[in-house]
Amino acid sequence: MRDRVRPPQELEDVLDRLKTDGVFETKQKGMMFAAALGYHLRAADLGDVEIEHFGEGIRLDYFKTPDDDGFIDALAVTDANELNAVDPDKQSDRVEQFEKYAFIGLREMKRACYDERPEYSLDGILALMDEMGAPPEEDLPGLEATARQISELL
Repeated sequence: MRDRVRPPQELEDVLDRLKTDGVFETKQKGMMFAAALGYHLRAADLGDVEIEHFGEGIRLDYFKTPDDDGFIDALAVTDANELNAVDPDKQSDRVEQFEKYAFIGLREMKRACYDERPEYSLDGILALMDEMGAPPEEDLPGLEATARQISELL
């Protein structure tokens, strides 16, 4: 049974900097955001993620606060599309999956907050949130017919 969630060592400094910059209150909160971001942006790439070295682990208890309780489990159920993903015997798999999603998200956070050098790291996080909320670039099917119907009504 795993008792810690471990950030990737190569990106642990991103969590530290975001905490120091005041973007996240704790490294745990940064990991939560990173995992949600990783799931949203690159869920299909999870199988390709290999974390070679891990940083300092964060006690799993910190992820079971009233605000965050169930997030790791909900992520696993959503990903597997099966309720048995929360089986107690699969706890290590759920934590590993969460770590991989956080890795994907942390890479994006590093890019947006530090590689692209916004004035404030929070601006990078806000830009990522804008990307998450942006509509897909391709046209929605049937959009032309809807526009034609609207013009006929007018």
